[in-house]
Formats: sequence, structure tokens, C-alpha cells
Amino acid sequence: MTEVGFRERLGKRVVAQAALVLLAATLVMSACSTTSSASSSGATVTYAHGVGDQFSWILPLPNQSNYDPWDQNTEYSMWRPLYYAGDGNIPIIDQKLSLAYPPVWSNNNTTVTIKLKNYKWSDGVPVTTRDVQFFFNLYKANKSNIATYIPGDMPDNVKSIDYVSPTEFVMHLTGSFSQQWFTDNELTLIVPLPQQVWDVKSAGGKVGNYDLSAAGSRAVFHYLSSQSKTVSTYATNPIWKVVDGPWRLTGYNPTTYQTTLSVNSAYSGPNKPKISHVVYETPTSATAEVDALRNGSIDIGYLPLSDYEGLKGYFQSHGYTVAPWAPEYVQWAELGYTSPVYGPLVKQLYIRQALQHLVNEPLYLKATLHGLGQLTYGPVPNLPGSPYVSPQEKIDPYPYSTQAARSLLISHGWTPGSGGTMQCSSPGVGATNCGPGIPAGKKLELSLYYVTGYQTLASQVQAFATAAAAAGVDVVLNPESQSTLFSIGGVCPSSGPCNWGIILYSAWLWNYGQADVYPTGGQMFGQGNYWGGGYYSPTAQKLIELTHTHTGIQYLYNYENYISRQVAALWFPTWDNRISVVKDNIKGWQPQQAFGNPEPSRWYVVS
Repeated sequence: MTEVGFRERLGKRVVAQAALVLLAATLVMSACSTTSSASSSGATVTYAHGVGDQFSWILPLPNQSNYDPWDQNTEYSMWRPLYYAGDGNIPIIDQKLSLAYPPVWSNNNTTVTIKLKNYKWSDGVPVTTRDVQFFFNLYKANKSNIATYIPGDMPDNVKSIDYVSPTEFVMHLTGSFSQQWFTDNELTLIVPLPQQVWDVKSAGGKVGNYDLSAAGSRAVFHYLSSQSKTVSTYATNPIWKVVDGPWRLTGYNPTTYQTTLSVNSAYSGPNKPKISHVVYETPTSATAEVDALRNGSIDIGYLPLSDYEGLKGYFQSHGYTVAPWAPEYVQWAELGYTSPVYGPLVKQLYIRQALQHLVNEPLYLKATLHGLGQLTYGPVPNLPGSPYVSPQEKIDPYPYSTQAARSLLISHGWTPGSGGTMQCSSPGVGATNCGPGIPAGKKLELSLYYVTGYQTLASQVQAFATAAAAAGVDVVLNPESQSTLFSIGGVCPSSGPCNWGIILYSAWLWNYGQADVYPTGGQMFGQGNYWGGGYYSPTAQKLIELTHTHTGIQYLYNYENYISRQVAALWFPTWDNRISVVKDNIKGWQPQQAFGNPEPSRWYVVS
């Protein structure tokens, strides 16, 4: 999808009294330790994720099922990436928080020289290029099991690496690449890992240099992944104790996913934490989260968009600041291109255009999002002032019209059947035929899976299905929990066909973030993508590759304009990330970070 993307997928809500009791019980202890004083020393701040967002993968090498913002944000609090994405609310690299100085390019953009800053692991050992080498070896030998990998990208485009010294390494690339793309989207993937602790193949095993062989790297990766799956030992497993970031994990509840981070006193970088502890909670329902905010047992949380108008005034008058958080992301519905049932339908451009005509974005934005979002017409975030959005992508190419959708279908050989659903009456591959793989009599039916628990999302898909019926398209709605949708949508096309027509996650897709800053689309719609439903177009692939090898905004514009008009996915309005509700005595959280990272190192508490 979560490209690979990544995506932000918000979870199921079970609105029940038992859920409220459970959340209150898990929050009370951490709430008691919250300090309100002019000095933040010793303070604990309790932060509630969105509903269902549970930290459950600690290894900063994500697999397909665990590549989510809340996982990676927590990981990067403990293990810093080589280049840190997001400088406040600006979608660029934060050079100050990066482990390395800006890269130096040479030899016609085929050579990259990188020098590390002076960081130390919490055990006192310096962070060196050996830790970079360890990461790269694990990544290269296990790339097919790592969610950020796209065929042809890193490590495939790296010919060799010279580890010149403990503080400098030189990457020799397979060709000439765009400096911006490679820096923003490839170098951000690198997370130096503590080789002196993690280069082991079994619990209690001797640390070695196993990663220097492919077989050894696979064995080490297998062991580390097995430990990351064992969530019950997160707080006790010694391999997770050695960090170079500002935080270390000191508490974890594998049942409620409550996660406690404490200051890494040995942290050698900038932006040292001003509070002592942060506790992450995973609410079981939106009602539970709102009630926890009301009773003060959490310090930072979120309002559902549906409650924004009704509860904003209440919280502002009770000592909270309420602020929408606009993301650098895009909301779309994936299409099941590899489905043997639905693939022949969604592969037809005219059908995708017809479906897009049925998405009433202005209505959804006004009626279900209260204006808290952006209209979306393509793959690049349509945030005001963004330099990456082309002029064309700011204009709706397929405005809402059931008649336009119906006309498109009729002109391509579809006629209304019993019950009004269109059926193919003119099979074939001509300009006025239904298209390849669509037999005579085939009904225009599509399954649409979506995440339960969000009235905002439910209202949108119900309106879409109603409009579709008016155009002769039978959209069958299938609400499912987040975990179920992970198992349905998060395993294809890499491990089999996508056995669904449309799939829509709540809020937005995590397509740009810590590992994909420059929105060129390789992880979303390039060949081998996870989160594009198996979309592939030779033209799109060529345009994507040009953004990787050529510098200049027009290359990006060409890609996004094509993907927009081709309706590679169904564009839905992008919600504001969250409606943050923060106690007034907590400062430093604004501006809210471009890629959805709460960044607790910036927080402090005042009296």
C-alpha cells in the first residue's frame, strides 16, 4: 500500500464501555506522574495515538505488515536515520537532526561521499561507518523482506561502497542520479545499527562479523526479526537497550501496547529531551480517547473529525489547545489490478475515469471533513504553498458527474441490465468495446473494502456507492477492521493477487514520510510497488525513472500529471492528519511535523 508505502492506516474502533474502562485503567498510572512546573525535569507526558495505532515492531527494518508511521516514529526516537526527514512543518531533510553531514556529489552524480557526525551509542561506543555497513549488508541480503525496497532502487542502484574510515564512506552508483531524489528518498532509508551488539545469530550468541557474508546477513536478519516479533520482551531484551537516539524503551505492555520511552542520558545529538518520559497509549475507540482527554488522563490526543465542531469549544475552555494537523500525504483508494475477478475492469482507463467521476470530493470535504483537508487530484500532496504540486494537479480532471460516468460506460459497450447494473454487451478490444478480459454479459460489480469505526469514512463510501448505483455500477461495501484489512490488502501483489476491487483506508496513505521525502512515486506506483494494488504502466515507469535520474521540477510534474489523468488510484479528499488536543501547559509541539512525527524531544512542560 501502508509503500510502501507506507501508509497511515487507522484502526478499528470498538465503542464499548469495557473499552473505556480498559483505557482508563492503563492510563491512570502514567497520568499521575505528569509534572506541571516551570522545569520539565522529571516530567512525564502521556500521548495517545490514533485509534488502533499500536506500536508493535521495534526493528528499524520494516516488513510489509509493520511499515506504519507510529512504528517508525517510535523506532527513530531510538535509532536515528542517516538523514532525518521533516524540518518542522517543512517537507525537507532536517540537517541538524541527521547523523551525517550533507552528502558531497562528484563524477557526474555517480559518486556520493558521506561523512558522519560525532555520535555515540548509549553503551559509549562511537557510531561509525561499520554500523552503516552492517545496515547496508542486512538490507541488501534481505531486501525482498523489507517494505521500503523497490526493485531497481537502493541497494540495486549502488555498485559498491568504500568504507574509507570510521567517519567516511563513499557510494559508487550504477549510473547518474538526481541529487535531490537520491538524497531525499534513498539515503533516508539508511539507519546505522549497533553492529557491536546486533551482529548475532541467536540469543546469547557471540557477536561476530556475520553480516560480511550474505548467508550471515540472512541469519542475523532472521534472528533480529524474530526478536522484533516477540513483543513481550521489548522492555527486557538487551539488544534493544543500545540506542543512539534521544530515547530508550523502558516499558511495554504487549496487551494494550502502552509504550514508555525514557531519556537516553548518553544521547550525544542536538535537541536533547526536556521531559524525562513519554508514554504512548493506543486507545481502543474514539470515545475512549475523547473521554481520556476529558478526564485529563492523557496530555496529548486527538479528536475525531466528526466531533471537531461539537467539542472544539469545550476543550479550548478546559485548558487545551485544539489544532488541525495537515499531513504531507495523499488519500486514495487502491484498485486491485492483479485481481483475476476485478483486475480486467480496473485496468480499463475509461472505467477508472468513470469511477473517479463518482467521487464527490467537494461534498466529502465540506460535509464529512468540516473543511479540514485538501481536495486531491493526483499522487502529490496538494498542500497550499507546496512546491511539488503541478498547476495541472490543482484542477479536477474528472469532476463529480454520474451522467459523465454513465456516458463513458455506454460508449464502451456497456448497457443497463436487470436491476440497473451495467453489463458488457460489446466485448472486445476496440475503442467502443468493453476491453480485454471482459466477456459478454459481465456485470460491472466491484467490492470495496474499507476500515470500520470512522463515520467520516463510512459516509464517504456510502455516498460513493449510491452515486455508483446511479451510474450503473454495483459497489459492494465490505467494512473490516484494520487488522483484517492488513491481511487482505497488505499482502498483495507480492505474495499473490489482490483479491478485491477497491480498498480504502481511513484518513490517508503514508506515501511520503521518513524514507520518501521527494514525491516521485516509485514506492507508490512504480514497478514492484506494494501499495498501488499492482498498478504498472511502462509510461508511468519511464516518467518515474526520469525523476530519479534528472534534476528539475518539470520531471516531477510530468510524472504526477500522468498518474493523475490515468487515475492510477481513485482520488479521495485527504483528511487533515489529526485534530490535536494538547494541554495548555505542554509547549514545543508546534509547528506539527510535516510527516506526522510527534517528536517528543521538542516538548516541555510549564506551570
